[in-house]
Amino acid sequence: MKQQIIQLIKKNKKFFLIVKALRFLQTSSLTKIDGSKKKYPKVIQLPITYNCNSKCVMCNIWQMDHSGEATVEEFAKFMQDDIFKEVEAVGINGGEPSLVPNLYEYADEILKLPSLKSLNIISHGFSPKPLFKQVEKIYASCKEKGINFHIAISLDGVGEIHNTVRGIGYAFDKTSATIDEIIKNQDKYCDSYDIGCTIVTQNIDYLMELDTYAKSKNYNIKYRMGIDNKRIESDKLRDQYSVIYSPLKQSAIEFFHYQISQTKDLGNKFKYYSIFSWLNSGKPKRLLGCAWKDEGITLDARGELYYCAVASESIGSLRKTDGEKIFFDDKNIEYRKSIIKNSCDGCIHDYNGQAEVNNVWVFLKSILTNRLAMKIYELKVRFL
Repeated sequence: MKQQIIQLIKKNKKFFLIVKALRFLQTSSLTKIDGSKKKYPKVIQLPITYNCNSKCVMCNIWQMDHSGEATVEEFAKFMQDDIFKEVEAVGINGGEPSLVPNLYEYADEILKLPSLKSLNIISHGFSPKPLFKQVEKIYASCKEKGINFHIAISLDGVGEIHNTVRGIGYAFDKTSATIDEIIKNQDKYCDSYDIGCTIVTQNIDYLMELDTYAKSKNYNIKYRMGIDNKRIESDKLRDQYSVIYSPLKQSAIEFFHYQISQTKDLGNKFKYYSIFSWLNSGKPKRLLGCAWKDEGITLDARGELYYCAVASESIGSLRKTDGEKIFFDDKNIEYRKSIIKNSCDGCIHDYNGQAEVNNVWVFLKSILTNRLAMKIYELKVRFL
């Protein structure tokens, strides 16, 4: 009976759209999130290493020191800290995770988190042998525990464009081969995958080429803006990659307007609308939600904790004290509130979380207005 009702709703397109909009609205927050609540984190951003064999134009991590990173034994102690007891999702990034030779052992410690539901790994994809060796083992462990495993691969252009962005001459061939292998043998590697493109000055004029290529290959591709990120020192490289602060911003505005029209998924449509709105405004305001406002935590390879994944300084180290004391410290909470007040509206990274209900309504109203305007236009054309 339930399936019949669902099928009936889907057949009635107008009603189906209304139901989707109401469900999307239901996931939003009725109150403004200011970072003052002392809630246990639900999400960990986990840069497992600072080691990287890429030389990306928007990242300085390949020049940073990666000595003194946690052994598996020390990392296991980090994972046992009570601050992580309610964590439901972990995203492993870097650096480049596949360069950690025993990555699956670190993943096994993550999988012991009592509330964990999903694990995600982001890779540049041009170290395929070590990557596949690790993710095959990790996926097998995830399946045993009923935990969803997702792989994200970075692809920033076709051919030499991707090579230029990544600073490696062979990057595109290796990365595209890695993506194709994941798609071909997904049952070996992951429950789901996607492709992530970071928009920078070096690829802004070639995004339609990438989008066409991705569609021809049936890639599930998503787009984000290259932004300032303290942890990877991209804030020091702004002049060499940032579209946001250049005349090329108009090209990004037009591209995201196109993506709004092309995207069927309501969540992704909201994301692209939010980025478009932010880029197109004289006084940018963040519409997207962000888990790092009150439900996210960043743990780096040396046990340092951070609030915001891109704008926060370290708030303390698990090598020195326990996570609850650090995360819930009154001075640190005040620091988090100041980040939200002073930095969030200036950030257009595509992090997700509960968006405020009024921001979701701005989006839905825009979609409805555009649909109505198109219907009126169609009627006018009919009677001309």
